[in-house]
Amino acid sequence: MNILIVSQQYWPENWRIVDAAEELVRRGQRVTVVCGVPNDASGNLLPEYRDSTKWIQSHNGVSILRVFDHPRKRGDFNLFAKYMSFANKATKLIKTLAGDFDVVFSNQLSPVMQVQPAVVYGKKWNKPVLMYCYDLWPESLAARGVTSNGITKPIYRHYLKVSRSLYNAVNRILVTSPDYLSYLNQVDLVPETKMDYLPQYAEDIFSKKANPLLPGSTKHNFVFAGNVGMAQDIECLLKAARQLEKDPEISVHIIGAGSDMTSCQRMAEQLKISNVVFHGNMPLESMPEAYESADALLVTLSDVSFLRYVLPGKLQSYMEYGKPILCAANGATPKIIAEAECGYSVDSGDFLGLAQLMQKIASMSSTEKNALANNAQNYSKSHFDRKSFFDRLETELETLAKR
Repeated sequence: MNILIVSQQYWPENWRIVDAAEELVRRGQRVTVVCGVPNDASGNLLPEYRDSTKWIQSHNGVSILRVFDHPRKRGDFNLFAKYMSFANKATKLIKTLAGDFDVVFSNQLSPVMQVQPAVVYGKKWNKPVLMYCYDLWPESLAARGVTSNGITKPIYRHYLKVSRSLYNAVNRILVTSPDYLSYLNQVDLVPETKMDYLPQYAEDIFSKKANPLLPGSTKHNFVFAGNVGMAQDIECLLKAARQLEKDPEISVHIIGAGSDMTSCQRMAEQLKISNVVFHGNMPLESMPEAYESADALLVTLSDVSFLRYVLPGKLQSYMEYGKPILCAANGATPKIIAEAECGYSVDSGDFLGLAQLMQKIASMSSTEKNALANNAQNYSKSHFDRKSFFDRLETELETLAKR
C-alpha cells in the first residue's frame, strides 16, 4: 500500500505516530507523512527547522512533508493559532499532492480540525480515510472552559457542527478508549458500525528491564512521565508531595514538559516543596531506567468531563514495564487499573488520598509490590501487545484500500 499519514506532530519530537509510520515501512508499506515543524520543550520552533530545505525529509524510510505551523509556545492564543495554522496550511499542501495514495491515515490528536487535510485529500481523489482518534470534540473544549451553557454556548455550538461534519466525513474511526464510542455516537452522531476500539500499544523498549538511574532518587521514588499540561493536574501531584515532605525517604519525580510546566515549577517554589524533582524531557531510551527507579508510576487527570473518557498513552507504557500504578482520576483510567489489579486509585484532585497511596506503596514488601507489577505486565501482554496492534491496523488499512 501507499499510505498518506496526516499528523501535526512527528519526528524529531517523540510521538507514537513516529514508531507507527516506521513500523508500517518495515512491513513493506510506502509511507508519506504530512506534518508541522517540530517544537522544543518550551514550544518554540527548533532552530534548525528555520531552514525550509529541511521541510522535505526522509527518516527511517518515511517521506516527510512539513508545513510551517504556528509554534506551540504558551497560552490559549498560541495553542489555537497552532491548531488552525496546521489545518489550513496542511490542507493547502495536500491539494498539491498526486492521487496515487491508496489510503489516508489521520492521527487525530487535539483538535479534530487536524483531520481536515485528510478529508480534503480523500474527497479530491476519492480515497478512503481512517481516523485514529485520541481526542473527543467538542467535549475536550470543556478543559478550556467552553461548554454548552452560558456565554461560551455559541463557541461550543460552532465546534459541535464542525466536529460532526469531520467525524462523519471519514470512512472509519478507531478509538483509543472504549468510552469514546458512546460519546461519538450520541453527541457527534457517528454510526456505531463505522467505529471500533483499538487501544494504544506499549512500545517495545518497555518490555525489558533496565538498571535504575534517576537523578535525585531517594529510597522510595514515585514517577510521573508525560505531558505537563492543564489536563494532567500536576497541582494535585504537588499537593500530595507536600503532604509527604516530613518523610525524607519519599520523593516525587516529574518527567516531561508542557504548557503548565512553568506554573508548576513556580507553585513548587512558592510552597517550598522540597521533595519534587522536575527532570524536563528525557530521551525515550532513558525512560526504562527512570521507571526501574520507581516504587510506583503515577497518573493524574483533572476533573473535566472529557478526561473521564480518556485512557492516557502512558498507561500502556507503565503496564508494559511492570510497576504498580497510582492514579488520581475519574472514569476510564481507574476502571482499567482496577480491572488489571495493578494499583490503586482515588478521585481526581484528591491529593490527600494520593499521598496516602504513596505511603501505602512505600510501606509494602517487595513481594506485594511485585504482585501488582506482574498484574500490570500480564494485562499489557493480553490487551496492549504491539504486534497485535499493527496486525489489526494494517488489516484495517488494507480493507479500506481494497474497498
